[in-house]
Amino acid sequence: STLSRSTVITMGAVTNNHTEIVFFLCMLLIYAVAFCSRLFSVLRFESVIHEFDPYFNYRSTKYLVENGWYDFYNWFDPQVWYPLGRIVGGTIYPGLMVTAALAHWILNYFNFAIE
Repeated sequence: STLSRSTVITMGAVTNNHTEIVFFLCMLLIYAVAFCSRLFSVLRFESVIHEFDPYFNYRSTKYLVENGWYDFYNWFDPQVWYPLGRIVGGTIYPGLMVTAALAHWILNYFNFAIE
């Protein structure tokens, strides 16, 4: 049995329409999972986002690059958890900061200047 041209075009339109709907639903699901995972720490601990603060991670990495591991590990940062401050070395997981600092040092070694 052969399909007429109009049937093939209609089937193609239906397939494209289903593809768009599936794509939209997948994107909606990805958004919902990302939003919920981000909100989890806020709901579980409190409405202040502590360890997920990108500016704190940036400042910590900058301090590590400029001052070295020993000073970073013993660094008391009065700008976080105001007015109490925070001993950074004993209260964080330094994986992100150390990885970024290593990337900085390696790139600078090969004369790729980054800030």
